[in-house]
Amino acid sequence: MFRTIGLVLRWGALGALVLVAIYLAQLMYSSHVVSRWDAKIDALCAANGGKEVETRVYETVMAPETKEYFRGSESTKMLFVPSRSEGATLGPQYPYVMETRVVEVLNEKDPSVLKYVQRVVRVSDNKVLGERVGYQRGGGMPGPDPVEIRNCPDISLDRSLAVQVFLNHPSR
Repeated sequence: MFRTIGLVLRWGALGALVLVAIYLAQLMYSSHVVSRWDAKIDALCAANGGKEVETRVYETVMAPETKEYFRGSESTKMLFVPSRSEGATLGPQYPYVMETRVVEVLNEKDPSVLKYVQRVVRVSDNKVLGERVGYQRGGGMPGPDPVEIRNCPDISLDRSLAVQVFLNHPSR
């Protein structure tokens, strides 16, 4: 009887070790794939001296000082540009909108990698006031938080498209 219990425990321990080894191998492979895609994204961002992802501002404007665009108190005032699907309408209280469109899917599998264009559009004449092309990698790593996202260029507030287009942006 003790021999059977010992045998079961040994096989159970061996099975657990095999599962841990498989998980670690998958983690190492996934890490390799993610870093390879990150390197490709960095190379695409740097292509032509960074001109592939540079922000282009065609016109600067004042955002309307309405509750639809500005949120928070005076000390924490934030500008929010509503998003819309390309060509859709939101209503007359939204004279400027943000449109984001996927230009190309570079990898459909995990990790997903895509090229996108983000635009600030004046609704009255559908004029593009500014645009930025970027790349995004999502996922790729197994674990409790598999939805890690990496953007190129970095999406930071001070470099955002809205800061560059709207003259009255609080971060200007």
